[in-house]
Parts: sequence; C-alpha cells; structure tokens
Amino acid sequence: MLSKEKRIRQKFLQADFNDNVMFEMAMSKAKFCKRLLQSVLPEFDFQQIKVVVPKQSPSSDLTQVGCIDLLCIPKIGDRFNVKLQLVAERNLALRSRYYHAMMVEEMLATDEDYRNLRDTYVIFLGAFDWSHAINHYQMMSEHGDDILEDGTHTIILNAKSNWDEADAELRGVFQLILKEEATYGYLGPKVANDIARIKQSELGGEKYMALTDEFWQDIRDEGRQEGKAEERRELVPLLVKILADNGKQPAEIMAYLEAKLGLSVQEAEEYYQLAITEA
Repeated sequence: MLSKEKRIRQKFLQADFNDNVMFEMAMSKAKFCKRLLQSVLPEFDFQQIKVVVPKQSPSSDLTQVGCIDLLCIPKIGDRFNVKLQLVAERNLALRSRYYHAMMVEEMLATDEDYRNLRDTYVIFLGAFDWSHAINHYQMMSEHGDDILEDGTHTIILNAKSNWDEADAELRGVFQLILKEEATYGYLGPKVANDIARIKQSELGGEKYMALTDEFWQDIRDEGRQEGKAEERRELVPLLVKILADNGKQPAEIMAYLEAKLGLSVQEAEEYYQLAITEA
C-alpha cells in the first residue's frame, strides 16, 4: 500500500493540466469553466453557471468520486460537458453520442415530457488532427445545409491547429495542452497558477489522492483483508468527505461504501459518523 501511495504522490507532483485528476481539480471552478465556454461560444450568457458532478460517468464507478467530466449548467438550463480528450481515437463521434445520451437521461425525470429537454453540448479539448481550432458539429440534412435543430452539439477544440480563429483565452488553454508556458489571455495563466498552488498544498495532495482511481481500488481490495483496519479508519472518512462535498446524501454515501468497498451496513454507518465527527 505504501509503495502505491508513494507512486500516486509522485504522480501528483508531476501532474499538469493534461492530468485528468488535476484538470478536474482546477477546471471545476465555475469562474474557469465560464471563461472557457465564453471563449468558445461567445453568443451565450455564462454569467450565472454551476459545475456539477454528473449522476453517471462513462468512467469507472470509482471515478465518480471526482468529476473528470465537467458538466456546466448556465441559467438557461442547457448542458455543457467538457472532456479532456488527449487520445485521438477514431470513435470520438460515438463517444460524443454516448455523452449526449447521458446528459439527456440526467436531464429528465421519469415520465417527464420530452419537450422539457434543453440543448446538450459535448466539448472535447485536446490535440487532434483536425483542420480548425474550433470544430462545431450539428445534425444536418443530406440534401443541403438544413440543420435538424435537435439540440445536440459536438465541439472539438484542437490545440494542434492554426490558432487564428481562437481568442486569447483559448490560446492560453491550448498552450497548457501542448505543455507550454501559458502567456495568452487570463484563463491559461490563472489555471497554471492554480495548479501550482494545489501542488504546494497538503490539502491539495490529499484531495488528489482521494480522486485517483488507483488509490481507491487498493483500498477496496485491501479493505477486506485482516490488519487493514487502521488504514481504512484514516482513508475511508476522507472518501466520505469527498462524496459529501460532491452533493451525495448520507444514504447514498453509505450505499456506496457497502457496494464499492465491501463494508457491512454497520461499518458504513460507523465510518460515516467518524467522518462527520472529524469534519
């Protein structure tokens, strides 16, 4: 366990904008998401926006502790899912379709009228072999340029393209993706500074570990072994606090501990109370 923890701590010290967990920790701030979205879609009003943890995640269940997907919701109710996509895979279109379906499922309650649906945007951020910096896709007719207007939008932001159509804010983000010093705009330099601050903070290191799949996979596997009670007493309350910070209710947290960490009902309740007491 100690060797795995050390490896994760080393990964934390080396993490930058392209690290999934560090990306989530920095960009989950509403002020940063707002600036990124405003840069890409200037016609929208993003003054009032919230960033939430999706109810479901295309990643593993353990990843749901964090929020590698950034689901941003402005006042009008449209959904904007920002994805750090550094692997240029050929199934990007299918991934987009999947994420749109997830947002639609999250948006409507059971038996709710489909006319209450709001537009959904899947935004991939990476370095791809695409021709433009901002690639905006909608469903269109085979006969002409008629747009179906079904409310689905897929946007691919490409740091490897010509930056002429990107404003200063987006160029600064592109610099981070390309592992360059962020010199353009406000957003890139501010995010870089925030990441540096997180890495210098003891609390930042603890949160990074709590959001890392590899770390909690070990806790789940080792938690069933004898002699691990002390480790679980220290680490499981940290997981409880992260889940609570992400809006999970007490019953949801205890159900998660039972299902994912193999705890009994009594153990889950005890760890929850321990976390509340230590908060």
